[in-house]
Amino acid sequence: MMNRALICNILPPDYLVKLKASQAAFNFCERLIDGGCFDDVRSITPFSYKLPKDISYKEIIFYINNGRGYLGKIIRYFVLNVKLAWDVRRCDRIWFYNLSISSLLAYVILRFLFLKRIYVIMADYTPASSRTSLQGIIGWLLERCEGMISLSGRSCFKNVKKLKVKAGIIDNEMLIRNKKVSDIDRVTFLFSGTLASVTGYDMALKVFAQIPQAQLYISGNGSFPEQYRKYENIHFMGNMQYEDYLKLLNKSTICLNLRNPYLLENNNNFPSKILDYFSKGKIVLSTMQYSEIDGANYIYIPFEEQALIRSIKEILVIDNSELLKYSDNILFIRQNFSVESWKQTIQAVDSE
Repeated sequence: MMNRALICNILPPDYLVKLKASQAAFNFCERLIDGGCFDDVRSITPFSYKLPKDISYKEIIFYINNGRGYLGKIIRYFVLNVKLAWDVRRCDRIWFYNLSISSLLAYVILRFLFLKRIYVIMADYTPASSRTSLQGIIGWLLERCEGMISLSGRSCFKNVKKLKVKAGIIDNEMLIRNKKVSDIDRVTFLFSGTLASVTGYDMALKVFAQIPQAQLYISGNGSFPEQYRKYENIHFMGNMQYEDYLKLLNKSTICLNLRNPYLLENNNNFPSKILDYFSKGKIVLSTMQYSEIDGANYIYIPFEEQALIRSIKEILVIDNSELLKYSDNILFIRQNFSVESWKQTIQAVDSE
């Protein structure tokens, strides 16, 4: 019987907000785990996190770097990676969710010392400026995996032996019916995620500062620039507990994806929140067109300040029935991003 292991870097949900860890990565891995895609799941956490040694969540086995001082953490890093590689060496198929510094040594040991067949779920990668940099070495190692599922159809990893594209995973329990026209009584906008220029956070602030009649709510890891505090239509919620974020999402009408298509780091990822928005019947406004979701209904606007301002103003006065056609994506994501479709894709990649 085939035994599959998943190696990731997630934390239990209680620690996500406190340590500003990725909620998206946690959601993604949890859906794979709950869906029964893997028999063995292990998480080796970044050594920058201060964590108790006895954390637990579901059936995940955690490897915690609680070494003292810089030297202690370096020693602990080597010990944990060797132990992780040794612990999973008997698994038939070993998958990594991304490849980070935290699990880099374990990857090398498993691939080149134990000669294991290694596979990767590539959610995010920033191309290196130099092949000899750490990021360049990670890219070289990724190219030598036996197979990859990339969330992006624009990935730079074109020479991997077996490459499949699947933008994300949705639990069927997340799917809801579309809203009726009468349910939209006030259009509000949501920007959520990492609050940085790579996600278009600065663009969102500039645009909505010029549209006082448009209500923007912001949630995620990052700060709120002082110069924007005077705008009463921009509401900064900060880094929220997931349950509170879901309440905010449920009250929102249009969810923003304002990534810059000209940045290389945006070519090797797909914002998983887009599928989450679809699953809630939300309308998505995106400054990138994604081949990964061809056939979905969403509003595309070029990544240009004035074009965004014009389009948002038009949205505010458009008839509700026109808006709602962009909220009907339930069947699309059920057919393309279900747990069952992921099991089939994993099997297609790691089968002999």
